[in-house]
Amino acid sequence: MKKNIFYLAAFLLFLVACKTRVEKKFNKSKEVVHAINKALDEKKLPGLNYSIVYEDGHIENYSLGYSDVEQKEPLSISHTLFSGSIGKTYAVALLMNLVESNKISLQDKFMVYFPDTEWLSKLPNIDDITIEMLLQHTSGLPRYVLKPELWKSLNENPNKVWSYKDRLSYVFNEAPVHEAGKGWGYSDTNYILLGMLIEKVTSKEYYHLVQTKLITPNNLSQTYPSLSRSIPNLATGYSNMGDAFFVPNKTVKNGQYFINPQLEWTGGGMVSTTSDLAKWAKLYYEGKLFSQETLNLITTPNSNGVDVVNKGSYGMGSFIYESQLGKAYGHSGFMPGFDSIFIYYPDKKIAAAVQLNCDYATTALDMNDLIDDLVLISMTEKNDI
Repeated sequence: MKKNIFYLAAFLLFLVACKTRVEKKFNKSKEVVHAINKALDEKKLPGLNYSIVYEDGHIENYSLGYSDVEQKEPLSISHTLFSGSIGKTYAVALLMNLVESNKISLQDKFMVYFPDTEWLSKLPNIDDITIEMLLQHTSGLPRYVLKPELWKSLNENPNKVWSYKDRLSYVFNEAPVHEAGKGWGYSDTNYILLGMLIEKVTSKEYYHLVQTKLITPNNLSQTYPSLSRSIPNLATGYSNMGDAFFVPNKTVKNGQYFINPQLEWTGGGMVSTTSDLAKWAKLYYEGKLFSQETLNLITTPNSNGVDVVNKGSYGMGSFIYESQLGKAYGHSGFMPGFDSIFIYYPDKKIAAAVQLNCDYATTALDMNDLIDDLVLISMTEKNDI
């Protein structure tokens, strides 16, 4: 009997020791928390979520600040946030699968697939634009999302469901930004055309393909298409875009976004937890979704996309950054009320994402420096540097 009691006591001590070691391993870094709080306080930002996925797949999630500042509702790691243009990577993944299966060619002219869609002829450069140019933002197409008339329409009809033509009509008969293939100009218009192409070639709805080929197989259970004003567990977003764009200071009220985000579609069109976003970066940039050859195309600066933004060149649907940890791949994202960035450091095999529930973070701080700093602190804490 005494022997049994001794063994039971020893076993319980062993469990306590294991629990202590596990808790120590997964404790939040005080330095990371301090760095996030400092950014929030100094820049007067509402809340920030940060996730990092290490080479071995271990993930750490941080959430600080408020979802709803007025109600003092804390932001949490379970909140979803719009990822903006980062969503272009889902469209690229689907499109490149079609390229690899020889259903389309990057050198094909876009209009080869739409010979009978007469209204497309109203787009500048359209007869000269290839699929590759759309991916690279070298088509010369203007940005439909910057047109004041579009924002006026959104204000008048926030529930509107947008068609291909509805979106693209805002740049009908506009002058091109440059000749097709002879310059670089970031434009969501390019990716609306790519979405049209994906649906044309597959005869399936874009979001159905995203769900069945990307989200479900990779267990991204907290990633959703932004198809309606009601989004699961959406954080409150804060904006300073102002009256010119008819955007309220608070873009989410009672769980409902101020407009139908379906407008964004293949130009972005996704919401997720920051954890899922970091997982997506690791899947995407480690070539789990397509071949190494395709990954090289995506992450190699195109000839017109070298040094096009601060610290970044452009490949196909991805920026190539010079970071504090060497070369990095990723994308930033904006939606009214939200700023995001996701990134992958190939030398370290580490992915990370930062999301804020405001759209003025990029004017208050450098998102690339912020995510680099947080990753460096995390690696130091994990003795992985």
